[in-house]
Amino acid sequence: IGVLTILVLSVSATAVPVSAAVKAGAKCKVVGQIKVKKNKEFTCTAKGKKLVWRKEAKVVTASGVKDNASEKENSSDSAQKPVVIPTIEAKSFASGITSNELLAWTKAAIAEMKNPPTSFLSLIWPIGVALDDEPDPGVFGGDPFAEHSDILSASEIKDVSNYFRTWQTSLVANAANGCKQSAADLSEGADRVERWIKGAANVATAPDPCFNARAVTMAWTAEQSKYNAKTTFFHEAYHGLSNYLLAQCSPILKIDEDKMNYMRWFAEGTADYFGHYMAAKNEGRTDHKQRLLARFHTSLITEPNMKLDSNTYPQAAAMILMMERGLITEEKLVNGSYFNDCKWINTFDPANQNMKYIFNNFSKIKFSGGVYSYTDSAING
Repeated sequence: IGVLTILVLSVSATAVPVSAAVKAGAKCKVVGQIKVKKNKEFTCTAKGKKLVWRKEAKVVTASGVKDNASEKENSSDSAQKPVVIPTIEAKSFASGITSNELLAWTKAAIAEMKNPPTSFLSLIWPIGVALDDEPDPGVFGGDPFAEHSDILSASEIKDVSNYFRTWQTSLVANAANGCKQSAADLSEGADRVERWIKGAANVATAPDPCFNARAVTMAWTAEQSKYNAKTTFFHEAYHGLSNYLLAQCSPILKIDEDKMNYMRWFAEGTADYFGHYMAAKNEGRTDHKQRLLARFHTSLITEPNMKLDSNTYPQAAAMILMMERGLITEEKLVNGSYFNDCKWINTFDPANQNMKYIFNNFSKIKFSGGVYSYTDSAING
């Protein structure tokens, strides 16, 4: 990942001081967990198949936290070549998720990535219940979100809007950020997000104002559990951390983005798989595949003719079938490798023979001996 500068503003919780048991290289249990010992911060990080504590070179200030990554990374990188210093910001306006917790989620997601962007913002705020059952594109400039009741005060809503606007409009066109948008374009993009925030839209999306500057903006609805909020965050973070989605590939391939909508099944399936993978890892579980298969299996009871491109339930489950058949690996899915270039659009085109098989067999799930799995015929056929 290189050298990181991490900033958390107005956090409502701090990293917890710990006993002598925490040291660099020692085992830990929850990836992304942060603890402090003798003014040094330790982050629980995946190293191969193990979770170990990594010491960070960190200065704790009254306003937040600035992180210059690990001392080892700092010295080796700077000795070899000039370093672009990535910046990560995390801010939660929701009382049930602290900014420090959101930061830990963000760091955990970035730590999985093979080639993450150099600037990333995670922003969460709370909204109430839906005002009706229909989307309200007229309120949100054509975006298909639904209005909800307000949880925050008018001044707090303004603070959320200003936080995103400050981040986005501070981006400048340079090689580090890969920014090609003008200041006016960046301001217009901030206007769009402001409409979502002020209108209490049920938004969860990953703005990408620059190639190397991405974000997650997410409204946490009153109907949504914290676990669902966590999986949704990681889902959107995966989109934000993916280098080449349809928006980035469209100008390269010279194909209109809307004409490639048939490929959204793979982008959404991988993101939803990552969301549940990371939520499980964050909680020290390894049952993400079972949860995904169980969710889809249950939905098939009421909708047996569900198509693969209908929603993320079959799409995430299909990732498991593709792994079983050797078409993809969990490692490459989780580290974002499939989206390091635009080849995925041809590789996973539904018209390809291997993908036709997945589209025809994705629903062949069985439940036996308390375990959900794809049938032998689906895996070996």
